[in-house]
Amino acid sequence: MFATVYSLNQNEWYVTSSASAVISISILINIIRFAEKYKRSLSEFLISIQSKDFVSLASNPSKDILHEAYNSILHEFQNIRIEKEIHYQYLKTMVEHIKTALFSFDQSGNIDFINKTASLLLNLNVNQNIKKLELTHSGILYLIQKLKSGENELIKIKVNNELMHLSVYATELKIQSKKIKLISLQNIKQELEYQELESWQKLIRVLTHEIMNSVTPISSLSEAINDSLNDINCEKDRIQELSDQDFDDMLASLKTIENRSKGLLKFVSSYKKLTRIPKPDLKQIDLVELTNHCITLLKKQLTEYEIFYEVFSQKKEITTYADYDQIEQVVINLLINAIDAVKDTPDAKITIHIIHIESKQQILIKDNGNGISPDELDKIFIPFYTTKKDGSGIGLSISRQIMQQHKGSIYVNSDIGSGTEFILEF
Repeated sequence: MFATVYSLNQNEWYVTSSASAVISISILINIIRFAEKYKRSLSEFLISIQSKDFVSLASNPSKDILHEAYNSILHEFQNIRIEKEIHYQYLKTMVEHIKTALFSFDQSGNIDFINKTASLLLNLNVNQNIKKLELTHSGILYLIQKLKSGENELIKIKVNNELMHLSVYATELKIQSKKIKLISLQNIKQELEYQELESWQKLIRVLTHEIMNSVTPISSLSEAINDSLNDINCEKDRIQELSDQDFDDMLASLKTIENRSKGLLKFVSSYKKLTRIPKPDLKQIDLVELTNHCITLLKKQLTEYEIFYEVFSQKKEITTYADYDQIEQVVINLLINAIDAVKDTPDAKITIHIIHIESKQQILIKDNGNGISPDELDKIFIPFYTTKKDGSGIGLSISRQIMQQHKGSIYVNSDIGSGTEFILEF
């Protein structure tokens, strides 16, 4: 272009001017075509990304570096998409394979995802609304709407005349400002039946042991008294012929029968008490104040056995919703057990921690006694099982029932020689 302008300013440079003008125009056309080609390639590249159609661009015989870079990027996108699809299909197959029913829905109740198990169980499909459950399983509908993230509850439903015990668990998610609730339903009827059978077997063994301990001496002593009376033909005037020793033996036998009968009556009364725990009256209570109150009630025993005790709490007040009297009974039971465990131990010590972890509250009661053997640890919550001579064996059973009615838990950790720790979790 500079040559064209220069030659036009010269006299009689016609050929040079014409030639340079033609060359300038052809070069300019090539530059425009080159720019258009790269503009077209860039447009195709961006459109491929926008439409998620990661197909390589048309081949370029000139083997342009930028064109090859576009194709390389699209190839990487394509590989990522394939990997995501494989991963999605794998997870989908795995979710469909499990026997747990899973489904999720948004704030409007519209179902975003549901696996085959949940679809067959609840007769629901994707894009339907959970309000459809109101016609078939209104109890489940109310429960899944009520449950908060991390909460778990049990519910019984009938499906095709089959009673199911479902464990319902909820998790709340937030995806791009959209709130999603994920629900899992697991039929635990078989596990519950197994646990129930095992519990009944353990309970029957303990009941049989306790009843036989009372009935056997009553039966044998009654038979002995009856035999003694038969020997004298039960005649009133001949009863005086009994020796003083035989008479004392009969009185002792009758006294034993009386004591064992009272023991059996006490046992039955304990069973009645175990099966009639009232529903808790839930109110906001301070666990720190409650624990200190229980310590005050048992201060005489703690002082009598010279037991050192400490109470630690994260805050001055740690509150929860519970029945004050029932939880007080549980804490007193555990403290009495701890006192019994350490009363003959040198440097006896009981430590109590009241802590708040996330949305849960805990009371930890630890002693430095001899601990509980693994065999006994498996039985301590069985009704009427006790290792104490004067124990009823219902304290821990009642404590567990109370905690279950509060939707809480009671745990125990113990090792021989290292003491025992009970944990109440609300």
